[in-house]
Parts: sequence; structure tokens; C-alpha cells
Amino acid sequence: MTVEQIKNAVMFQTNNDTDDVGDFTPYLLDYINDGYDRLLYAYASEHISDVADADYPRLSAETDVPLVPVWAHSAIVDYATYKVYQNGNATKQNRSVQFLGAFREIQSKLGNAPLTGEVKTFSNIPW
Repeated sequence: MTVEQIKNAVMFQTNNDTDDVGDFTPYLLDYINDGYDRLLYAYASEHISDVADADYPRLSAETDVPLVPVWAHSAIVDYATYKVYQNGNATKQNRSVQFLGAFREIQSKLGNAPLTGEVKTFSNIPW
């Protein structure tokens, strides 16, 4: 998914019009990058960087694509949806829990996904 597709999916999940995505910027892009960073760390033990030519640069352009497996891109949508709902009323905050759970499920699968044919032997569970 591209950043634009991720933003539109968040707008859909939060029952907002995709034309209103500008009302959620720049926070939405921060939420997307926060979720991306968490997934990337689970997958490659790396963090995103603000340096454009880094191995894992921060997502900024609408055409940028996260450098985690495609099957995990929806988790970024779920994380950003969680963050948007956390800024809402109590009903929206309660609704956010399911999206955080969906994010964590994929995050956990990424922590066990092979990088280059080798299975990781460490755990991402904080002690």
C-alpha cells in the first residue's frame, strides 16, 4: 500500500470522508510512521529514520510504500485508526481497542517472520 492508500483506508475505517484527509494531516502521517516504525522494529530490528537516504526512511510522499511485507501493511492502517480514535470521545476510544489488537497480532507475526531465510530467535515481548 502507498501512503495515500493507507490514509484513505484510515479515513474509511473511521467513517470519515477521504476528501477530509487534509483535516487529519500532519497527525495522520505521524500516526502512520509510528505504526510503521513499530512494525519495522518487530520485523528487522531497525527504526525508521528522518534521513532520506537511510535504509528505512520515514514515509512522507503519497507514493511511499512501507518496507515491511505487503501482508503487514494493513496493520499500519489499524494502528493509525487506533490513534485517531484515541483522540476522540469515550465511545471512539473504546472502539480503538479492536484496531490496536489487530495491529499487535500482525506485529507479533512479523517478529517471527524470516528476514533472509532465517527464522528470528528473539522475542519482541517486553519484560
